[in-house]
Amino acid sequence: MIERDMEDLIASYPDEFFGRKQFVLVGRQKSFAGVGRFDLLFEDEFKSAILVELKARTLKYEDATQVAKYRDELKRDGQINIVMWLVAPQIPHSVREFLDDKGIEYSEIHLAEFRRVADRHGFTIKSEVEAETRLPSRPQLADRAGRQSGNQKRRAASPAAVATGPEVTSQSVLHWKAVGCDLALENPEDFDAKKFLSCVDAFASAVRSAKNKSLVDNLKTWAADARHAQLASATVESLLRWTITGTTWQAAVPFAFDVWTFLFGTPVPTWKTWNDSERRYEFDAEAWRRWFESLGQPATVQA
Repeated sequence: MIERDMEDLIASYPDEFFGRKQFVLVGRQKSFAGVGRFDLLFEDEFKSAILVELKARTLKYEDATQVAKYRDELKRDGQINIVMWLVAPQIPHSVREFLDDKGIEYSEIHLAEFRRVADRHGFTIKSEVEAETRLPSRPQLADRAGRQSGNQKRRAASPAAVATGPEVTSQSVLHWKAVGCDLALENPEDFDAKKFLSCVDAFASAVRSAKNKSLVDNLKTWAADARHAQLASATVESLLRWTITGTTWQAAVPFAFDVWTFLFGTPVPTWKTWNDSERRYEFDAEAWRRWFESLGQPATVQA
């Protein structure tokens, strides 16, 4: 999902995201020379202007500066009573404190919630539809044995509909310590269990055959004791396969991606790949180490 999709959904259904605020859309994508283009402008029941800026990544300190510049331009245009509002799927605790200090409103709305709103209203998320159309069509094989072979290959090797890369460029708020290849959470105080479990539930519901039940159970078990429990490497690898593999259950990929992004940020790593000639997944230890270090953690890994 891209910021344009988020913007379209909030513009169309503000009550779904801002509760009882009674926002009415009055403008969007207005450009200020030398400053930039703001996303959305609402008016509330008290005739205050609500300037909303959206980010499809973890919120940063500099985003507050950006929205403040837009506010200043609106004031020059004669607008008064302006409320600045930032929306992102993840907002670190330190950034929340900064925004509170600056008097800037904010909402942490995970991508799974955008998808739920889209489903309720029959809204098409254009970027995800376009990503699916780029996937190759499934070959139709005549004999039964051929169909089984083709199905197995598609389950294992179809291209991903999500961005992949060797290193994390947009980090999660969570910090990790490696114990072998298992992972232990270093800042459990920043772990929002309710939001995480909401993402896991959405992923579980996306696979009606319950083929992901074991992974879902493992993720929930870990979340119940995230302060002390380790996230097993087998669980991480299973989640990664669901995230990057265009399978028979392609509809689940965006929801698996939400869970992965919540835990580790983006893009999705490339240390677990399908070897078509060997017909199996392969683990690249050096690629894993590079990915882990890009999470922003110390390079040392405990034995």
